[in-house]
Amino acid sequence: MHPAPSLPAPDPSSTWGRAQWEAVADHLVDGILAHRSPGGAFLRPPGRTSWSGPVSDGLEGFARSFLLAAFRLAGAGGADPRGWLSAYAEGFDAGTSTEPWPAIVDRGQPLVEAASLVIGLRLTRAWLWDELPDPVRQRVADWLSAGVRVEPVDNNWWLFSVLVADFLEPIGIDDGAAVRERGLARVESFHVGRGWYSDGPNRSFDYYNGWAMHFYPGLRSYLFGHAFDPARLVSFLGDHVHFFDHDGGMIHFGRSLTYRVASVAPLWLGALLDVSPVPAGETRRIASATLKHFVARGAIRDGVWTAGWYGPHEPSLQAYSGSASPYWAAKGFLGLVLPPTHPVWTEPETSTRHDDPVSLPEPGFLLHRAPGDGTARLVNHGSTDHPGDPLYDRIAYSSRTGPTVDPADNTFAVLVDGVWCGRPALEPTGIGPDWAASRHVAAPGVVVDAVSVVRGASEVRVHRTPPGSVVRHTGWPLAGAAATTDDLVVRTTVGAMSSELVGLLGYESAEALDAPEGTAFGRPAVVPALHGTGDLFVCRVALGETESPTATAERTDRGVRITWSDGTTHNVDLDDLSVVRSDA
Repeated sequence: MHPAPSLPAPDPSSTWGRAQWEAVADHLVDGILAHRSPGGAFLRPPGRTSWSGPVSDGLEGFARSFLLAAFRLAGAGGADPRGWLSAYAEGFDAGTSTEPWPAIVDRGQPLVEAASLVIGLRLTRAWLWDELPDPVRQRVADWLSAGVRVEPVDNNWWLFSVLVADFLEPIGIDDGAAVRERGLARVESFHVGRGWYSDGPNRSFDYYNGWAMHFYPGLRSYLFGHAFDPARLVSFLGDHVHFFDHDGGMIHFGRSLTYRVASVAPLWLGALLDVSPVPAGETRRIASATLKHFVARGAIRDGVWTAGWYGPHEPSLQAYSGSASPYWAAKGFLGLVLPPTHPVWTEPETSTRHDDPVSLPEPGFLLHRAPGDGTARLVNHGSTDHPGDPLYDRIAYSSRTGPTVDPADNTFAVLVDGVWCGRPALEPTGIGPDWAASRHVAAPGVVVDAVSVVRGASEVRVHRTPPGSVVRHTGWPLAGAAATTDDLVVRTTVGAMSSELVGLLGYESAEALDAPEGTAFGRPAVVPALHGTGDLFVCRVALGETESPTATAERTDRGVRITWSDGTTHNVDLDDLSVVRSDA
């Protein structure tokens, strides 16, 4: 089998440069090609089977690794010392004859893979598509043509049919105008402002905003010359840089996290289209630090991406994830299309500190860091389409922690008829420079108002419930941590990282809960917890490697006054769910 990637030594002034990216790409393509079917139409490394079945999973491995190979080949001007073009040409032949790919049908996985195939074919057209025998080209076109006649899932999938239509039109199959118009209009309806798209007719915000909603329209412009207004991408990239920490970690939040470095795809896209507000050196630093972060922690084993996070991890996956699904990380290698002389590869690395909180009204996110601490944290008062899913329904997420399943971390729950009821859905109600608020119904008749206020590595959480509510609040989970409990303070530590949960109002007891299954960052984990009875509950949570600001809280006529250790105050108005800050 394949050992870990063999990498050239990087330039001392760079995290990783182009040579390291090329070496990882070569390793990953060679690794999955070792798992070819006899005819080469299917690539399926050992591992789990998705809900689409092993045949579809094999097509997925072929299509997604072909996308990675295409980026690498395009950036090398078609140079192919490893024989990939021949291997994939054989696969296109077999997939439409002796080893037939599953047909593209309504809401079926092959439509997703068709998009990767057409992007790869367009990028390598002169070296692969144009060299295929006419009968093979016709069979491939026939197989793809179903992609403009099917009904997609009502989310980012509309873009897959659009891309198939884009590819078929230049080769003489011109029946895709209506498909493009319909699909693009539907995606447009998901836009909520400033470059943020919900992934469907809901409030589902996560990394799909970058690696799908911007990625595909931007590539359409690059590959097929279609009109593209960069304003939304530019706005989004200004937000997107805050989802990465200083060590290459990305905030562990949302579905399909096993795609990992696909998260940097929109950064490369901005450079590819020459519209990015992110300096070239910072683009490479973020992207390279992210790739290095995962490679160094074992995300690639035996020559292929593992299905998980830092190696295999089932809770980071979905039922649609098969053993080759992680190869959608190929999107994160888009930078290889840029020539070696491009500034993203030649400019010195730069880093912009982002220590002040960043509020994103459109998705309802509040992002915060702390001076001297690189951890990226996300407070969620807006993404609400997956009730009960730990990758969506938690109050907060970070680049150094993952959610626990049992007991649930970062959750405010009310005990109703013997059942702990968390946040099944929420209604965003307001957001400011350093605060965010929402309302949810924990159970019939149990309305919960929630406000988060951040300062440095700390967050104060305020919850109002019906009188007499019995509640439990949990904080940041740390894998492999040791815990101490003192009155209403729970502190867990592992190495330089610490997590705190401090009861300020309404809570009566505290404890450290064991989570044997741990998180994507390791197992077991410790989850701090507070318990209380009443109608108003305030606590402070903190996560990081530096000392976090402390706070006190007092009840007021309309809500709560928070006083921080530096004298700054926040007045939380629970009648209109707003916050006013007064600096010391």
